[in-house]
Amino acid sequence: MNSKRFTVAAILLTIAIIISFAPPRAKYKSISIMPSLNIPLELKDWQGKDISAQFNIKDERYNFISEVSAHAYRSPLGESILLLMLDAGNFHNPKLCMEAAGYTSTDLPDVKFKTTEGSFKAHAVFFENKKEGMLIIYWISIDKRLMDWTGQKFLQLFYSMFNKDKVGLMIRLDIPTRKNNIQGSISAAKEFVSELSEVMPREQSEYLFGK
Repeated sequence: MNSKRFTVAAILLTIAIIISFAPPRAKYKSISIMPSLNIPLELKDWQGKDISAQFNIKDERYNFISEVSAHAYRSPLGESILLLMLDAGNFHNPKLCMEAAGYTSTDLPDVKFKTTEGSFKAHAVFFENKKEGMLIIYWISIDKRLMDWTGQKFLQLFYSMFNKDKVGLMIRLDIPTRKNNIQGSISAAKEFVSELSEVMPREQSEYLFGK
């Protein structure tokens, strides 16, 4: 899949995911951390492009999302990774609407990433239809703490009850691939995260990878 086609496909997949759930009545407002995050476009083995402007979240259907950050990267070997960050008031498993859209899904073992400050695990799912395959690796970070689905729901209730603000991000790596190359794509994702963690200031990288 070429770079332009991959970017368009990834955006369509993301839009399908985020508009398939009923938004809250009022626009979700967050602490707005994304503008201060320095997401490098040049890594050791990856060259990126900021495509965040291609996501228009002014529509009322996106009321539960405060901000979107999207960077498309390519390696010299032609590998593509889309780094997506959603700052939202609520998160849902990508499988829910992808399967409804005609994709079959295969749950994969959690992927263990190593960063300059430690390691963490993320969820991985392979999606496929008759035309293409997509590996999505994702995790949730709330106030620099990585959360599972249960922890996320508990904190949402806690912050809501006490009217407290939070920095809640879902971070996703979208990688076009085929079933016979899933492990190769996972290896590429590990290299990408390792390189990204090396060039981001610690106080910023903690919002993505936890502390």
